[in-house]
Amino acid sequence: MSRKQASPEISPDLDASNKSGSVVPRLLELIHRQELGVGDKLPNIRQLALMLEVKPTAVRDALLQAQTMGLLRILPRSGAYIQSLTYEPLVEAFSRTIKPALIQADPNLFHVLDARRLLEIELVGRAASQRSLEDLLPIRQALEAMAEIPETERRNDYVEADIRFHTGIARLAGNEVLATIQRALLGLLKPYLVQLPWSPARRQRTDRSHAEIYSALVEANPEKARLAMSEHLDLAYRSLLKEVQSVPEGVSGRSDRGN
Repeated sequence: MSRKQASPEISPDLDASNKSGSVVPRLLELIHRQELGVGDKLPNIRQLALMLEVKPTAVRDALLQAQTMGLLRILPRSGAYIQSLTYEPLVEAFSRTIKPALIQADPNLFHVLDARRLLEIELVGRAASQRSLEDLLPIRQALEAMAEIPETERRNDYVEADIRFHTGIARLAGNEVLATIQRALLGLLKPYLVQLPWSPARRQRTDRSHAEIYSALVEANPEKARLAMSEHLDLAYRSLLKEVQSVPEGVSGRSDRGN
């Protein structure tokens, strides 16, 4: 008489780990540990449940979630295959949707500037703490491009180089999701940045603050980098406040008739 194989026991104290959201990162860790690559097939659900010490239902839900995120591809009656070893597909999808979502929300410009400030101060601190000198080359090139532009000319080119400077810093921070949000915010701000009143004095202040940020990165000084970025972003915030406080050109001389 054949003996029936016993089913694996799942400890009750693992219930907290059985949610798909917590299983997906562990699934990725398993993939890296097993040195699997794109196109490789994963073990079946029962085997994965044993390896991850979770319930089979949690594995099934995690596989479906990983497929939605672009990490896996599940083929009926075949199995789950690795499609990506990173969260890059999810980040790309996020990048395509965040800017339209922000535009539809019709954000207050002060809110956009505030969000940028909170984000970039943290990003520059992280960048300063983990950069290598070789990593700073694209940021230095953006700084040089700004320096080569005449003080009151090619405003759009200057803003483009300015954005490259800031996005280069964000990449050094090592969090692509935060960098994606930053790029979306800068995309919203670009038309405003191009139209800001420009003068040699303002240009000199901006160039000086860029140089202070870069120096802090070279020194690998996170606190100095955060302070320099905070002071730099205050320039744009104060410019907007000044613009709001001023009467639009041509309005003050109009007649009150018809009101």
